[in-house]
Amino acid sequence: MPRRFSSCWPGDCRAAVSLTFDDGPMSQLKIAVPMLTEADLPSTFYLNPRGDYYLDKLAPWRDVAKAGHEIGNHTMAHICARAFRDDPDAPGLESLTLADIEQDIVESKRRLQQIAPSQPQMSFCYPCYMEHVGRGPTRQSYVPVVARHHIAGRGKGEFPFANHASTVDLHYAWSWPAERMPGSQMIGLIESCIGKRCWGILTFHGINEGSLGVAESDFRELVNYLKGNHSRIWTAPVWKVAQRILDWRRENGIR
Repeated sequence: MPRRFSSCWPGDCRAAVSLTFDDGPMSQLKIAVPMLTEADLPSTFYLNPRGDYYLDKLAPWRDVAKAGHEIGNHTMAHICARAFRDDPDAPGLESLTLADIEQDIVESKRRLQQIAPSQPQMSFCYPCYMEHVGRGPTRQSYVPVVARHHIAGRGKGEFPFANHASTVDLHYAWSWPAERMPGSQMIGLIESCIGKRCWGILTFHGINEGSLGVAESDFRELVNYLKGNHSRIWTAPVWKVAQRILDWRRENGIR
């Protein structure tokens, strides 16, 4: 018989949701942050603190952190597989080692902690959802590297499934890429979490911006839905949900 556990989520909430945002385009600051803050929906923003003047470039995000949103680590270099290109000499994960990626992750986290110094924990976001370095016989997962330095990591996973609190790999949690997704579909995915008491994570890039964007009207529809369902859906940053899952697992003897 499978073990039965009490709900992991606070109060009478039957599901958890994290809204996550990659790369820090301007539309996130101009559209998403004000809308989320007004609706009391703390979310997670994954940034790339690259360059010598990263503190100046990321200065607006200090206020985002102060408003209760999470600033998360998306690496400095944002390196993905070179398979996106036809140049065999292009930089990519295939040519990196675990030591290379760890150096980037550690320095990126150090820089981002300067933007959000009072944030208790920080989660990680895999660029392009990819969690490996090398290729073929040298290919290795860098999930263990992320686990050494972060409370959680957001990947992609198997669509349309969400995360069970008792079984999710917190260092490669599954998410739903929301690019070009209508509001009704986003809401439907979250509703699917309620019956199973799961944790759903939505991934955004631009709002009315870029090839991976969502329409502002669809995003507003989602925000209004979550605002109107505070009592049954807990919306929180990735680090906070991960911390609650860890505490709940300890209380229930789940490894």
